[in-house]
Amino acid sequence: MKLKSKYRYGFIGIGKMAQAILGSMLRASLAKASEVLVSDPSAATLREAARRFRVATTVDNLEVARRCEWIWLGTKPFHAAEVLRGISSDLRKGQTLLSMMAGVSTRSLRRWAGPAPALVRFMPNTPALLGAGATGVYFAAGIPPALRKRAEKIFAAMGKYIAVPREALLDGVTGLSGSGPAFVYLVALGLIEGGRRSGLNPAQAKTLAVQTLLGASRMLAEAGHEPEALIQHVATKGGTTEAGLKVLEARGLRALLAEAVAAATRRAAEIREQNECTR
Repeated sequence: MKLKSKYRYGFIGIGKMAQAILGSMLRASLAKASEVLVSDPSAATLREAARRFRVATTVDNLEVARRCEWIWLGTKPFHAAEVLRGISSDLRKGQTLLSMMAGVSTRSLRRWAGPAPALVRFMPNTPALLGAGATGVYFAAGIPPALRKRAEKIFAAMGKYIAVPREALLDGVTGLSGSGPAFVYLVALGLIEGGRRSGLNPAQAKTLAVQTLLGASRMLAEAGHEPEALIQHVATKGGTTEAGLKVLEARGLRALLAEAVAAATRRAAEIREQNECTR
């Protein structure tokens, strides 16, 4: 396919998360396939993107830098410096870099990409693959209002999003919503195991556990009550739920989950600080 001279959106790296973003943009009619150019070192990944989204593809990141107005950075964080230095001479004023790379600060992005492009850094999570993501966004200084508005429409198409006033808060976003799905899956494993021990077969236990998590999440989102009130709605004094809650409180489940978020947040900060020391 012969490339056009200009595209509105470019993706450098088109892995699962970048595909989730692109898919959300196309489904919400926030972009047309003809407006998108993607690059990736994997020929197989490019074939998949071309088949699935009908977008133009290239193995050359410079083509994206030269031809695209918005550039979504979906490479692995440890490739960030190499990739950005490789395209920095072709970046220009009026372009926007949007980075989903964990632990790569706008300070690092600016050092490697140069002074020209506007910068947006965001942290999505894997449920964005289903349009049910939770995303934290930091808009660097000087972002024009129209650009921010357009970006927010895209983030909303991926699920729910929040904008944070300080970039360091993205470490907390990473710890909570970035890592959080894995913590929920661990809770699901515990519920499934409990169901199996009670005599249910694996399929039955999984069905009930998954639907319980889905239903409880909807109650949290839609019922208009705080978690403590919802717990009390279920937990009758002297009943079965109270018996189970006593075990969880005695074992410190709530504190353990909070500590898990804190540990993931600390690790995100460590990775960011390490990258800021990379020349």
